[in-house]
Amino acid sequence: MPDFSEQQSLESKIIKILRITNEPLSAHALSDIYNFSYTKVKKILKGLASDGVVYALEASRGTFYFIPDKYFKRDKDMLESERKLPFIWYEDLSSKELETRKEKILSTISKIKKDYQKKDLGASEYFQLIQEKNEELMIINQIIEDRISKKTKKCYYCHEIIDAENSVCSHCKKEMPVCSVCKRRIYDGAEVLACPNCGAMAHGNHLKEWLKSIGSCPKCKQPLLEKDLIIR
Repeated sequence: MPDFSEQQSLESKIIKILRITNEPLSAHALSDIYNFSYTKVKKILKGLASDGVVYALEASRGTFYFIPDKYFKRDKDMLESERKLPFIWYEDLSSKELETRKEKILSTISKIKKDYQKKDLGASEYFQLIQEKNEELMIINQIIEDRISKKTKKCYYCHEIIDAENSVCSHCKKEMPVCSVCKRRIYDGAEVLACPNCGAMAHGNHLKEWLKSIGSCPKCKQPLLEKDLIIR
């Protein structure tokens, strides 16, 4: 069974390249220039062409692919389409468009289940359709979650969700610690290390890199080795 995430990743890269170059490219060109597997590139391009996401231009030197104008416009027909769209297309959608698409998928899933219960769909077709819709739903939910996570963080002390723009937690009222290296706030989930001499905290990877070149605490300036750091 093909790796779904790998397929989506390569598909996204191909579309990004076609968008940036803004000119027709062949499967050979894409695979040679960017060191992709020709077989995989060809298969993905054919799939994208059949879905209307890219256009295939037949020429004497072979088939060339390019992005149609409607891809950029993200017209209503594509938004309401029943077909699964490439991952990069979802990334370009606004939050409202993502929610609209999500509602469309949930409605379709409900219809598929009803058709299966009425025996209008066979088991094989049912499970295939459900899997496709769930995969699409997973992509959309992940993008939505990623966007939310950029706006919110978890308090380092009480682990409650807080606005990333606030330096003080609205729940425990504590001020977020600041990395002694990068000077940015430290939130829950980050690896945190501290100086055993002054207690200065920092993102683990930042402090380790600092000690490799400086060899002393960024705050108290005392000589410090990585093995002596305290895990917070």
